[in-house]
Amino acid sequence: LINIHLMIQRSNLKIIRLMEFSQVMANVKTFLEKENLEELGLSQLKYEFDEKFRALEEAVKPLRKSEHTHKIKELDNKRDIYLMGFISHCKVFINFPEKEKADAAKKLAIVNENYGKNPQKKAIREKTSIIRNLINDVTMSDFFEAVKLIGAEKWIEYLRIANENLASLHTDRTQEQGAIKVGKSKEARVQMQDVFTKLVTAINGLSLVKVENKFTSLINSINEEVKRVLS
Repeated sequence: LINIHLMIQRSNLKIIRLMEFSQVMANVKTFLEKENLEELGLSQLKYEFDEKFRALEEAVKPLRKSEHTHKIKELDNKRDIYLMGFISHCKVFINFPEKEKADAAKKLAIVNENYGKNPQKKAIREKTSIIRNLINDVTMSDFFEAVKLIGAEKWIEYLRIANENLASLHTDRTQEQGAIKVGKSKEARVQMQDVFTKLVTAINGLSLVKVENKFTSLINSINEEVKRVLS
């Protein structure tokens, strides 16, 4: 009987972003290099895979070199700290012995809950929008009185500055990337996807005809990687 669990389930990665796709291919390359490819009958395909992977890496190199990328990451980490600091500050004051401050904290906590349990884990663009809306909400007159009452103004001030700076940098980077010629990276990705699909088809086919299945580790690794990036 064919054991479907010993086959790679999905190979079409067209829906994921270019940089994520490139990283998946890098990981698959590592998986392949841990195997005896001669014994598995994959040596020629590995040569083709490496050739297309080098072309893909060359095509995405300009995107990785953006001077804004590191700054964006730093600002994103900072605003996560400020955002969670504000949310935690509100939670701490919910049980404050002075009723007026406790009520103010409860009022703010309700606003915070409107944006989900883990807003810091959202994608950059979505998080920027969430933070902007949250700041708008808590700086309205009634709510800002509550913010001041529990001494949380600085969290909001620094969160606003970090969010605005990141939004500006992100726009600059997007414009930079948009100016890069996309034809080369698009073509390299298409060719890499074609070779990956070819590789998956070969692995699935060979794993069915081999008397002793030595593809298990490779198949499981690729399945987990594809599952991770598509989830």
